[in-house]
Amino acid sequence: MTAPLAARVFLPDIRAVERQMTLPLPERVRILRELEFDLEELRDRLVAQGLSADDARTRALDALVPDPEALRELGRLHAPWYLRATRSLGERRLWLFERTALVLATTSVLVVGTVVLLGADLLGDPSPFLWPVMGLGAVLFAAVVAKAFQLWIKRDHRRPHRGLASIPTLSGVIMGTGITGTLVDLYRLATILERAPEQAAALVSDWLARDAALLSVSMLLALAGALTWFILAQWLAVVSEAHREVLGLRQNLHREREN
Repeated sequence: MTAPLAARVFLPDIRAVERQMTLPLPERVRILRELEFDLEELRDRLVAQGLSADDARTRALDALVPDPEALRELGRLHAPWYLRATRSLGERRLWLFERTALVLATTSVLVVGTVVLLGADLLGDPSPFLWPVMGLGAVLFAAVVAKAFQLWIKRDHRRPHRGLASIPTLSGVIMGTGITGTLVDLYRLATILERAPEQAAALVSDWLARDAALLSVSMLLALAGALTWFILAQWLAVVSEAHREVLGLRQNLHREREN
């Protein structure tokens, strides 16, 4: 556990070191905690040997705080395997490679989804709203893959929450499109039955099959997006809370709320 804010005499120095770090958040938190613990331990030992508190603090900082070059080397040492493997590509080529891979993966999912639906005979007489639902599903998949790739593969945590809200938004739009399509198809069915009630048995059966497929696909995609968003959001919440705690920001927030 991190010490109370009032007892953390090295907190400004920890924050200064953190601003120079390029490590992923979990490693950053662990190293900062270890550094603060070592600083406090060395300071206490020097005070016990007869030094003043200020002199002990200064000597502990001189002995243990890494210089900028050491921090850069630490960042290279802890760079994720993906960045090490793609370092030779350059930033521009890496950007193109990532976007191309994302487009290919999204297209593959869309094609596979279409083939599965065809095999299940869900596209024999589809609702016209099924196609926008599937297109939105492909966009949702792209958003999920891009965010998971940023956080867990590339481990770029400079703006970890950016783009996260697009996942539940797209899930809601998909579900809304499916429900809207079902209601529109139902209205069209009612209009036709007013003119030709003798076709009720066949038309209602077709509507049930067609819009059951529409709702099933919409619900599946929306639930998958919501579950993925929950996993990503919970992981970010845990890591960000640890990050705020090690920098003393959590205690500051509680103090502001009390005042």
